Amino acid sequence: MGKKSIAVILFLTVCFMFLTGFTYSDERDRNTTAYVMYVNDVEVGVLKSAAKGLSIYDEVIEGVEHKYAGQRIYINAEVYFKERVVHSGQFTSEYDLAGAIQEVIEVKTDAFAIVINGEPVCFLKTYEEAQEVLERVKNSYRSMVEQSENAVLENIGFKESVEIKPQTVLYSNIVDVDKAFKIVTTGTVEVEEYEVKEGDTLWSIARQHDLHVSDIQAANPDLDPEMIKPGQKLKLQAPKSLVTVVMREKVTYTEEIPFNTVVKNTSDLYKGEKRIEQQGQNGQKQIEIYITRENGVEVSREKIGETILKQPVDQIELIGTKDRPVARTANRSYTRPSDLTPISRDGVEMMPWFGGANRIFTRGSIAKVTHVGTGLTFYVIRYGGTNHADCEPLTAADTAVIKRIYGGTFSWDRKPIIVQVNGKKMAASMNGMPHGGYSIRNNSFPGHFCIHFYGSRTHGTNRIDPDHQAMIRIAAGG
Repeated sequence: MGKKSIAVILFLTVCFMFLTGFTYSDERDRNTTAYVMYVNDVEVGVLKSAAKGLSIYDEVIEGVEHKYAGQRIYINAEVYFKERVVHSGQFTSEYDLAGAIQEVIEVKTDAFAIVINGEPVCFLKTYEEAQEVLERVKNSYRSMVEQSENAVLENIGFKESVEIKPQTVLYSNIVDVDKAFKIVTTGTVEVEEYEVKEGDTLWSIARQHDLHVSDIQAANPDLDPEMIKPGQKLKLQAPKSLVTVVMREKVTYTEEIPFNTVVKNTSDLYKGEKRIEQQGQNGQKQIEIYITRENGVEVSREKIGETILKQPVDQIELIGTKDRPVARTANRSYTRPSDLTPISRDGVEMMPWFGGANRIFTRGSIAKVTHVGTGLTFYVIRYGGTNHADCEPLTAADTAVIKRIYGGTFSWDRKPIIVQVNGKKMAASMNGMPHGGYSIRNNSFPGHFCIHFYGSRTHGTNRIDPDHQAMIRIAAGG
């Protein structure tokens, strides 16, 4: 090896040793032993002096005690140190150390937990506040019964196991009465909302969030599914109460007892005739039931009592059994009077049927009749009837006039008429429908029709027909 090469090697070796010794000395001078401070097992800072760390720790604790002055609190802040060799630039400032200590210390206090099925759901400062929350939950349903006039609340409670228990908790976990009420009635899960975009439908929104359309409709009960629009906010799930309020209410109400109808045969009436001998009256009973509701929704009802307040009165109906007499004129033909001049309305009386018209217009009497609306005039014979006059057209020509009054047909419609018997003009009402028995065989009217007078009644129900009475008033000029 040449002298030149040896010189180069020696030069490099000296440089290496020089540089190595310089670097080692620099690192040794820049690294130092420090104290790593821990609070509640969390590293909060690196310090040159443990005493300094304890001093800052004491200041933080003193600040916390001042903040919660007058309140019973428990500060959980276990502190210890560990030695560590660190770079001189890694020390924590006093400001950052104080902030880190504040973040990890635990401030606890005595509270009262509302516990549902063994799980605490919220914490309040006092037992009275926890009671107030539970009473507010009950009251939101209790008012439903108190506003009802016929219901009395028997008892109210929770379906779940609900307790109030003392517990030491983080001070930050304490909530006020309003917040606790919301937690108990709507749950602890935040309700997610979705903002409707252009082109969205309930179906597409439900599919996007793995829901059913019915889920979205339940969460938004006032929603019109055909009217959603961009920018509208929809809840994606319905709030769920953590408790079920169970109410049992006693309800008292009255109910009608329908009357029975008793049918009796009587020979005082002709076959086909019916009369009410005794008007039926409904009775009344008082019923008591228990209704059970869960969160306001009825789930069951139980009948517990029934008291008769008023007995019903039977309705007695008389049915005629007497055969109608065969008219001696059944095979005779009546001659129609020639006077078809409409009856003048002068001197028309609203004659009562009972004790009046029924004695003037007797069975077998022939009467002249004029329709008030058209002036058409025809003749009739009283066939029978007790509560009103059952009549027959005297001839086929008279039947034709009746059909003209009703537009060419027979009808049950009421029409105002004037009936003249022996010079007496009486306001009346008729229908134009053949029914029941009859005695004249050649008048083209297979039956009889009804003429009512003031105060007359129907045969079937023994009641005044208001439509007939209205026509009578028109006929009388009212």
